[in-house]
Amino acid sequence: MLLAVAAGWWLTDRFGTDIARTLAGPLIEGSSLPAPLQKRWVDLVALLLGIGFTLPLAAWAARRAGFTTLLSGLDNYFSHKGAAAFLLFIVLYKLGDAFAGSLMTAFLLKSMAYTSAEVGVVNKVLGLWMTIGGALLGGALMLKLGLWRSLMFFGVLQLLSNLGFWWLAVSGKGVLPGLTLPAFDWGFVSLATPTPVDGGLLMVVAFENISGGMGTAAFVAFLMSLCNQRFTATQYALLSAFASVGRVWVGPLAGVLAESIGWPAFFLLSTVLAAPALLMLQWLRREVNALDAPVAAADNPEGADQMGSGTSRQSSA
Repeated sequence: MLLAVAAGWWLTDRFGTDIARTLAGPLIEGSSLPAPLQKRWVDLVALLLGIGFTLPLAAWAARRAGFTTLLSGLDNYFSHKGAAAFLLFIVLYKLGDAFAGSLMTAFLLKSMAYTSAEVGVVNKVLGLWMTIGGALLGGALMLKLGLWRSLMFFGVLQLLSNLGFWWLAVSGKGVLPGLTLPAFDWGFVSLATPTPVDGGLLMVVAFENISGGMGTAAFVAFLMSLCNQRFTATQYALLSAFASVGRVWVGPLAGVLAESIGWPAFFLLSTVLAAPALLMLQWLRREVNALDAPVAAADNPEGADQMGSGTSRQSSA
């Protein structure tokens, strides 16, 4: 598998740019984009071509090598109804959030001209605690809402949080009253002098991190519910890798688009990209609710006998 990945990387590095220029060149060269942006679009196409070639090659190598642990876990997962649709949903659910977040620091520092201390304290320090608080709140609400409603409700909040950055890009700073953070020293992080914080920045980052933490809590629970106990490590690694596709590979595209269309349109696009996952979640409502069945049986002893047969069938599968 390592040799297959290395071969895919070498072929992409050697021929990818030329193929991408042949495919995308006629469209890009006739546009009004400046030359540096045209090159970045060609590089992005080459990257996508390389991924599309390397992943099937690695899968073929794993099957030829008889990688039993990986193959058995994959075969078990794909034997379930709706497995492919779940994978697509996993890629899409955090895509809009990852799209906006990939350039958040660059946007706040370069476009909005916030100070590095202001961005560091609000986005990295306070944002971390807000994310943890959002995850705890999301976990508590899941006990009442259930898996499907939690994914839907928290997904809508994630979508709306992207509009906060659009508002910030359009309105600018200083619209809302701010506050001054006192100097502190927590050992691992410190603030040397009192720092004024813009109210709009604080509100947008707080909403983004709290909603993101809530969405992550429901999303992790969803991934865990898809795993078979016998192949937990293999399947969770597979699913979490698919979940990271948007976060890892969206960066090059996000940077190109932000320069091409501007920040307000970029954040509106990130909001639109969050919508397909919610539409797909509505389509998968019955399948996601079925993942809650074992939990419902544990909470309802009277129906345990009825649910037990279904759980046994799922375990045997």
